[in-house]
Amino acid sequence: MPLKQVLAEVENRLHRGELARAETLLLSVRYSAVQSPPARRLQALLYLLQGKTETALKEFSRLAKNTDTESAAWLAVAQYYAAEAGRSMTAATFFGQLTVERLRRSPYMDYPLEVHIETLTSCNAKCSFCPYTTLDRIGTKMSDALIDKIISDLEAIPQTLPFGISPFKVNDPLIDKRIFDICGRINRRLPNARPRLFTNGSPLTDSIIERIAKIERLQHLWISLNEIEAEAYQTVMGLPLERTLKCLDRLHQTIEAGNFPHPVIVSRVRDRSVRDENFVEFVRRRYPRFFPSVMPYASWAGQIETAEPLITPPTGCARWFELSIMSTGQVALCCMDGEGKHVIGDIAQDSALAIYNAPPYRKLRENTATRLDAGFPCNQCFQ
Repeated sequence: MPLKQVLAEVENRLHRGELARAETLLLSVRYSAVQSPPARRLQALLYLLQGKTETALKEFSRLAKNTDTESAAWLAVAQYYAAEAGRSMTAATFFGQLTVERLRRSPYMDYPLEVHIETLTSCNAKCSFCPYTTLDRIGTKMSDALIDKIISDLEAIPQTLPFGISPFKVNDPLIDKRIFDICGRINRRLPNARPRLFTNGSPLTDSIIERIAKIERLQHLWISLNEIEAEAYQTVMGLPLERTLKCLDRLHQTIEAGNFPHPVIVSRVRDRSVRDENFVEFVRRRYPRFFPSVMPYASWAGQIETAEPLITPPTGCARWFELSIMSTGQVALCCMDGEGKHVIGDIAQDSALAIYNAPPYRKLRENTATRLDAGFPCNQCFQ
């Protein structure tokens, strides 16, 4: 088995808590991987998970001394958890914190990794897991002038630095008739931006599917389907299932005909029942060209009650490296602040990058170890 494949399996075993199996796999490539930093980093992480903290830190330090920036990030995370003995650490939390540490050492400290722009606060669904129905700004339309200003602000991001742009927040972007013109402006003026679209699927007419197909550099079209039985779908989404499935049928046929070049993800908010597995099986069977996804229930920073008991992870948050602009022009703390209760700026008054780099928000990225240290609402967020 190639070394890269073995190391991927080691990481998988560490995530599953199968430390003995991970150790056996590492021993099997001990000699061929003796000079491999990825293998040595995983070995050091295994030591850390086994409670051999001193040995782990020595190995991480040796790797970091070789001016290996990736190893330096691993060392920083290991040192954090070693110093915080009271905080539990698993492979999942280690890699979660590592994601944030990598971002802290990247240009995304100064420029957003992703920008959300809610152009029109309107949605035809009433999803039980979404705060849309409680919003004060329902029906608010962002002006074309403000949209242009945001795009102009983002032109200051170096064109060598890719970033994501989501022309939505708590809404269905396909309800806004301007959305394709907006995406066109993004494509023309922000060549390093990769847009993505999110929808419940019911607005997907043949014309809209054709226009989505023409968007350049689209990361994906994400469809929030959630239920595959009519009654459950009506209860959760407030929409008739048959109509939405007909829309998805048309989209799938367009992909099979070779006329839709973008990935399509179809998701469900999980309830940890057999219905999660049934959903994945249904999507794979009926829509083999789509990618099924089962998502954890989000509390929207405490704005939605969850039936599932959730625990805030002891990690930082990658969403601290994003901007979430509401249709009012105000910038919410993050995309999970659906109601916009925690405003960090006003895009009509300041540039996007000035808001992103304002001292309080930058401090989250730069100096705040984890969301547990960040205070409310981050310490009550599960995403």
